[in-house]
Amino acid sequence: MSSLKVIYISYDGMCDPVGASQVLPYIAELSKKNIEYFLISFEKADKFKSGEAVVRAQIDGLSVKWYPCSYTKNPPVVSTTLDLRKMKLLCEKICNENAIDFIHARSYISALAALQLFRKRNIPFIFDMRGFWADERVDGRIWNMRNPLYKTIYSYFKRKEKTLLKKSAVIISLTHAAKSLMCEEWSVPENKIHVIPCAADYAHFTKPDKNSIDEFRLKVQVPAVSGKTLMYVGSTGTWYMMQEMFDFYDVFRKNFPHSQFVLCINEKNPVVESMKLKYPEEIVVLERIPRSQMSHVLSLADFSVMFIKPAFSKKASSPIKLGESLAMGVPVICNAGVGDLGTIEDEKFGVVVNTTTIIEYEAACKRLAAFDFSAADIRDRSAFAYDLARNVDKYFAVYHEVKADKYH
Repeated sequence: MSSLKVIYISYDGMCDPVGASQVLPYIAELSKKNIEYFLISFEKADKFKSGEAVVRAQIDGLSVKWYPCSYTKNPPVVSTTLDLRKMKLLCEKICNENAIDFIHARSYISALAALQLFRKRNIPFIFDMRGFWADERVDGRIWNMRNPLYKTIYSYFKRKEKTLLKKSAVIISLTHAAKSLMCEEWSVPENKIHVIPCAADYAHFTKPDKNSIDEFRLKVQVPAVSGKTLMYVGSTGTWYMMQEMFDFYDVFRKNFPHSQFVLCINEKNPVVESMKLKYPEEIVVLERIPRSQMSHVLSLADFSVMFIKPAFSKKASSPIKLGESLAMGVPVICNAGVGDLGTIEDEKFGVVVNTTTIIEYEAACKRLAAFDFSAADIRDRSAFAYDLARNVDKYFAVYHEVKADKYH
């Protein structure tokens, strides 16, 4: 069988953490299944300088041709328009030189380029949504709707969203919650949407041996405690409810005496700094731990906490760190109203707090104490939804669905 020729467009860079964990691993595995990729990405100068060699080493010997473009940051709006133009021109060039079967467009900006190719050349495209992008920018206060310019831009993207949902061959949603909304409220055909959440490489996220964990614990100075280790891994930015997570820890430490809260973060945060002053012996901050050591970090955790601001756009969100925690067999404490996180407790992967209140935190801690979580069981049962290898197979099936539709 001849290989499938696919243009993959990502506005995220392959040298960025998201590209490294959520794009490259898929492309690397799918390229081994007789798929030839033409990978377009937009790279930030500093990340590209330090990461280009790493990415090229990862794709060396694979049927992947990488076209890294310079990401334009300023001025706002104009910069994105310039990048979109670069994206479209490069797609045209690749299509002129190759018989492309279809385009895999990651998120909205990429999908606009794919839409142009569909209209000009009838090349089908996959709309891999990654969330409700325009609504995220409003909910996250990136776009101020009191500003007429941003109000106009928002309206433009909501119109384009309808077009992308209609004209795409297949839609990939990160969550069942978003799929239900699109089907019930936006009249998108159910069979057009496939749900593939953010995955973790279960082959990478395996528990190290005890000696290796002990050495790592000593290196990063995380003490062994007689209580429990609560852990947060990720950003402390716009969407992450740092104060609420620390309020939860106030309750957690009373229910589980002699505990600690370990945070693996990449930036300074005023809430974290104030909590370090409040509990200097219990708050441990790990900074800039490489992905290669994340399995060691998570091996130190008894529970993983992730509180994310609930908003309309968050119905479509799938936290990357969820799959990584479950791969390591670490039970998760999360809040309702974000993607499919509300099902975590039903699946016995952890507990869900419905409101960020002391009463709810107390009840959650009682349920944590009462439940006998099995790390092996959590890992095994979560693999169907969150293991990279399983999701590679799901994408492979989608690809052949698109190919079959094109040639029949």
